[in-house]
Amino acid sequence: MASELEGRNGSGSGNVSANCLVRVRAQVMVRDDSTGGWVPMGGGGLSQVSVRKRLTLIHNDDPHGTQGSHAGPSAPGAGGSNCASYTTDYQIYGKRLTDQFVVLSCAISKDFTYNKVMPTFHHWKSGDNKFGLTFQTSSDAKAFDKAIHSAIDDLFDRMYYHCGMRKQATY
Repeated sequence: MASELEGRNGSGSGNVSANCLVRVRAQVMVRDDSTGGWVPMGGGGLSQVSVRKRLTLIHNDDPHGTQGSHAGPSAPGAGGSNCASYTTDYQIYGKRLTDQFVVLSCAISKDFTYNKVMPTFHHWKSGDNKFGLTFQTSSDAKAFDKAIHSAIDDLFDRMYYHCGMRKQATY
């Protein structure tokens, strides 16, 4: 059973909390494989694009405290009668500024590939979908790139932790 967590964005939708890592303005693009080019998504127009970290609280109702006791510090009450843990995911979310129409909602998952092609144009592939952003400024592009890499690093760190592996730093 999941409980709602309040997010900084105040969306209050569903059983998740969404924390915004970055919020920038950009034109959302989609790859048109038939022409080999990039076209504006959802009719075009400038959008507010964010990278969001979503936490979902999961309650493990176990009266004997036998499940979830290994969850560690990310699970308040671990080892007690009502164990809880969190799942974390990241999402790229875009709303067109003129009418607040959602033009982009893309999960950052293990098959996510991100490319910084030019200072103000970045694109990525997630599953069979290919999206791109044309940023208004290079500082917006840099901030977005930093947030994407932070999300990817966090997801890989969690994957290593859950697999019982230690990530080794390379210098």
